Amino acid sequence: MDIAGARILVVGGVHRLGRALAADLAAHGAGLCITSRSAREPAGELLAELLAAGAAAAVLATGDVRDPDGARKLVAEGAAALGGLDAVVFAASGSFRPQAPQQLSGDDWDASLDTIAKGFFFTATAAHGELVRDRAPDGPSGAVVAITDPMGIAPWPRFAAHGAAKAAQIHLVRSLAGAWAADHVRVCGVAPGPVDLPDDEHREASQRAAEKTARGRLVDPADVAAAVRFCLQTEAVTGVNVIVDHGALLMT
Repeated sequence: MDIAGARILVVGGVHRLGRALAADLAAHGAGLCITSRSAREPAGELLAELLAAGAAAAVLATGDVRDPDGARKLVAEGAAALGGLDAVVFAASGSFRPQAPQQLSGDDWDASLDTIAKGFFFTATAAHGELVRDRAPDGPSGAVVAITDPMGIAPWPRFAAHGAAKAAQIHLVRSLAGAWAADHVRVCGVAPGPVDLPDDEHREASQRAAEKTARGRLVDPADVAAAVRFCLQTEAVTGVNVIVDHGALLMT
């Protein structure tokens, strides 16, 4: 897939890592629909920034991917605004609050699983029809990239719900990749370690976690964005989970 001119839905593209990924795709000429759960989000400035960076188009869709109808609505709005979809980047996440496992409530589990696992599944399956529409067998495939997490591979005891939700997401990447290979739709994951984000609500905790990685530093958002573009651009890649963590998994 050529990023320039590609029509890409970025779920969770208004804040933090999702915003950085949208900016990178804009700089490479993609047409973007970014999504937010609430219409109250101040996205006008971001849309202007994306267009100024080189986006072929930049629009906002609002809705909640935690239920199938909400996910279908977002996908339909994005496809209508962009004239179709070539790819989905799923950067939405759920609750990220350290707790001892025995303290987790049902609401805590729902806060993680509803967006990370269910939301990803509902969005990807809703987008399937758009990703296969009018796609030539010998042309570029459609693609879905989920922002996963090394916590879905190696356990962090105080993030049991988040890790379990990310593990489910990584499993879904492989399941959907296998199910949709014949449809010329590729599905990949990108798992960043602690990322250097100016609007990180847990900056000090991220820095402490980064100090425990093999290289002892936060991940540059540009490295995560490069991994996402690699997954979008490379036709031979599907069903993989690309780790971008400065060796955090090596130290667990």
